[in-house]
Amino acid sequence: MSGNGHWSNSQEVVKTNRPLKFTLLLIKFLPAFLVHLIVFPVSFFFFLGAKSARKHVLDFQKQMQKFTDNAAPKRLNAYLTILSFALSVVEKMEGWLGKIKYENLIRHDDDLQELISRLESGRGAFLIGSHLGNIELMRSLSSFCETGVSKKISVTTIMSMKVTSQFNNTLKEINPEVVTNVIDPDSIGPETIFALQNEVENGGLVVITGDRTSAHGGKHTIKHGFLGREAEFPYGVFLIATLLKAPVYFVFGLRTKSAAIFPKNNIFVEKSKTDLSSCTGREARAKIPELCGEYVATLEKYCIKYPNQWYNFFDFWQTEKEENNG
Repeated sequence: MSGNGHWSNSQEVVKTNRPLKFTLLLIKFLPAFLVHLIVFPVSFFFFLGAKSARKHVLDFQKQMQKFTDNAAPKRLNAYLTILSFALSVVEKMEGWLGKIKYENLIRHDDDLQELISRLESGRGAFLIGSHLGNIELMRSLSSFCETGVSKKISVTTIMSMKVTSQFNNTLKEINPEVVTNVIDPDSIGPETIFALQNEVENGGLVVITGDRTSAHGGKHTIKHGFLGREAEFPYGVFLIATLLKAPVYFVFGLRTKSAAIFPKNNIFVEKSKTDLSSCTGREARAKIPELCGEYVATLEKYCIKYPNQWYNFFDFWQTEKEENNG
């Protein structure tokens, strides 16, 4: 996988690219509906063997029901989430192979047009996504100038290289035209921040997800209530936002129906109300809890609307650690 789903850090690293290469070739040469049909039985067999993933999906759905007073999801269904994730992986690959067009996405009257206008004028931004839905689908569209902007936009993604390297290398074998500019979060230092500042100042985008802490995050996390329980979020994501001092947008790519052979995808963009542009370093860092809280509230809103597109397949609230400490 390349960053849009998570079983565990060790399990995410693929040792051979043969299954991945085979899947990419199927997507490249077979009709999309046929590939999507194949996903259904494959997902079911994976569902039967993925005990840990099933458990964490159900834990999330139960917490969601408690938070929404049983409004969402209306009934527990771990298979639907796993199927939805598998379909999103296929769509992700379709995006990187140029098979999905921006004009076919459902664009909402939020802050998307404001972001497009900003990019048209040569000004960049900092985007925070999540593992709810398919943020990478939109990242792939930028490689084909399918962004709604009339010119090529440079996109730099901050993402674990351990997870993405195998996928990126295989993808370039299948489609040499693809450009994936990825920075490993563990390698970020002052020089990296300076390069990212230049990227934004020159009209580019810097993209990161804000709902997953590093395996080595330690104390570099920020705690915030999420769906009625305290969870940990990556402090570094919001720290980078304060260092770049660029407008922050929360971005989500969500399928209209969690499982569909002929899928339609929404783009949601919401601009953060936390203004970091004129703050001193200390003032900006003091706004990190505010920015994190705004992000979490936005993430909650879309989780409630699309509960079966939550692709964090692990103990998000760290209840197992709490039980061991207790």
